[in-house]
Amino acid sequence: PDEEEPTKISYFVHYKFLPGLGFYGFGLIHMLGGLSRTATSVLRQLIDAGTLANLPAGFKARGMRIRDHDQPLHPGEFRDVDVTPFLEKDNKIKKRIGISKIIPVIKGDAYGHGIIECFKVLYRCGSRNFYVARLEDAIKLKKQNLKNINVFLLSGTTSKETCDQLSKYQIYPIINNLSQLEIINQHPKAIPYVLHFDTGMNRLGFKYTEISRIKTLTKTNLIKFIMTHLSSADEKNMIECKYQLNQIKKINSYFKKPLSIANSSGIFLGKSFHQSYVRPGKSLYGINPFFKKSFGLKGVMSIFAPILQIATIAKGQTVGYGKSYKAKKTTKVATIDFGYSDGYLRSGRNKVKVFIDGNACDVIGRISMDLITIDVSNVEDKDLYLGKAVEILGDNQSCEDLAIQTGTNEHEILISLGMNSKKVYI
Repeated sequence: PDEEEPTKISYFVHYKFLPGLGFYGFGLIHMLGGLSRTATSVLRQLIDAGTLANLPAGFKARGMRIRDHDQPLHPGEFRDVDVTPFLEKDNKIKKRIGISKIIPVIKGDAYGHGIIECFKVLYRCGSRNFYVARLEDAIKLKKQNLKNINVFLLSGTTSKETCDQLSKYQIYPIINNLSQLEIINQHPKAIPYVLHFDTGMNRLGFKYTEISRIKTLTKTNLIKFIMTHLSSADEKNMIECKYQLNQIKKINSYFKKPLSIANSSGIFLGKSFHQSYVRPGKSLYGINPFFKKSFGLKGVMSIFAPILQIATIAKGQTVGYGKSYKAKKTTKVATIDFGYSDGYLRSGRNKVKVFIDGNACDVIGRISMDLITIDVSNVEDKDLYLGKAVEILGDNQSCEDLAIQTGTNEHEILISLGMNSKKVYI
């Protein structure tokens, strides 16, 4: 933020792309203080293993400033940081996919990390194919005017007006059913597309029994590739995954086009799932496949919030709305500047942890719109003060940990926490 503009630090959002992201390496980044009630985040660089040679050996994050964790979070006291990208020697995903091509999935605002900046960094690192869910996102990417990009749109088309936009911006829709195929065929301009077949997900996609009809409605030269989506890769249900793989191969025998089946977890099922294209999503942001089964992928997003108040309550006193927490003994309580308006899930009440200097602190009472109360009895008084950084997400607590504690998945954690944050990219 402008140093002359009065601001209030609300909390930190800290992005860092670390080794183990697979075909992406890392430009180490840290955090900036935020404006009142909005997170300020910093996203540095993704480094593609295949194009590392095209990037400088090291670079300085010009203008980047980072606050020490052991100092109060308030505006105006930051220090410069030199940033040097590095690449993990054992490139886990790149080594797995061989000659298959990568289509990065940047839907959901790049899983809460900011779609445009992630797109630009991926482009700089050599990616030219991108996968999104919404037409407006596809148009945003095309309006960046970067050369030779292919944007694939999951939602396909629902009208002539949509097709007009697809044609105007040269966006490739994923055609999911006969109605969409008929709509795109009626458009005066030829629009290339992807055919999506349902092999067990029962969400989107053509059925096997519709192949004859599809064949009569399609022009082979307009089909970019054939795809399906694995329903049980995260659970590593090999019986179901192999069934889907065999089904899409059988379907493709009628079309003889490039194939795409593997999402992030699918990449780790084996070479037979890689086919022509892989579509990694969560692995780009450090989420390991198969839920907590580590393949060395490191978390990308870290979030810190400042302490606003420290108090002591007596045994029997309660905390928060509805008095859902009652102290069993004299308890030291801190209130931090974070809440469900910042994407923190209310289901975390009385069961989620945060961390102060590596010390686990229980969240107590209900999650408020802008505030969270935590038990800091195990933290020394000298380490507690207004503005003290409290780790919501980071080295001590992954998005998988938060997902388990709040009864959701890692995707929702990242998207919820990232969606409403104000991001500053260096």
